[in-house]
Amino acid sequence: MGVEYLKEKGVKVIELPPGSNENTLALKAGEADGLITRGSIKITRNLMEQNPRLKAIGVHGIGCDHVDLEAAKELGRVVCNTPDALTVTVAEMAMALTLSLLRNVVSADKAVRAGQWSRKYSDLIGAEIAGKKVGIIGLGRIGEATAHRMQAFGAEIGYWSRTRKPEKENEFGFRWMTLDELVGWSEIISIHIPATPETMKLISTEHIAAMRDGVYIVNTARGKVIDEEALIEVLRAGKVRGAALDVFMKEPLATDSPLCGMDNVILTPHLGASNLEGMQRMALQVAEGVLRVINGKEPANRVV
Repeated sequence: MGVEYLKEKGVKVIELPPGSNENTLALKAGEADGLITRGSIKITRNLMEQNPRLKAIGVHGIGCDHVDLEAAKELGRVVCNTPDALTVTVAEMAMALTLSLLRNVVSADKAVRAGQWSRKYSDLIGAEIAGKKVGIIGLGRIGEATAHRMQAFGAEIGYWSRTRKPEKENEFGFRWMTLDELVGWSEIISIHIPATPETMKLISTEHIAAMRDGVYIVNTARGKVIDEEALIEVLRAGKVRGAALDVFMKEPLATDSPLCGMDNVILTPHLGASNLEGMQRMALQVAEGVLRVINGKEPANRVV
């Protein structure tokens, strides 16, 4: 949809083939006034410096951790993203993972295929969201949308966010806590914070140790915000009952990762943004933003 939009506006679109890397991009970047990136290739200072024609960098989704934002700001390159396009998309993914985790959906599917029907009376017995204390880490657009969906299932909502939001507390009954308090209070933790230098392993070994026994963790944000090695240890020990992870410290996740051998973990390949409606909204919004910058106008969702 975004490519068609740009072509209709008379823009020459250069599409990189699947499997392209930074070298592939470097060969083509000199022809471009704008770049649109999905996050698999880093947009570096060197790339920007080597291509003075480049005016705009459009990011599919919210996370800009693959773009050197400091360099973009210094060099006068505009970076825009699509924060509204994926709110519902990722919130629904968080709910899908939470429900699958609590009701052992993946393990149950494997059990039926293996002829292990009787497991429904033992290790496949699940739990409800209703009545649970759900901790939302990061009450931005997606965090709030997830909180509303959890609340609709009958959960009690607590949250920590870098900016406290009293209006949300008053209107929806969300309960603000410090991060230290929240991790110990929650029975389900859903993570919705971006990856920045400040949030690297924000959910630390100490926070994980302070979690209550039997907690469930769902991460649809960024793998770098949680100490993955510490998480693996508490999953092994059973302190964390289960985790559903769409994102990882290093992607793609290596097949020899201990996570791949754990029955109490659901793993998905960074699918949070991957649904038809969200991708269509995202493609159109990022195309519109980049085109506005090329035409000397301000984009709707400027990052720097």
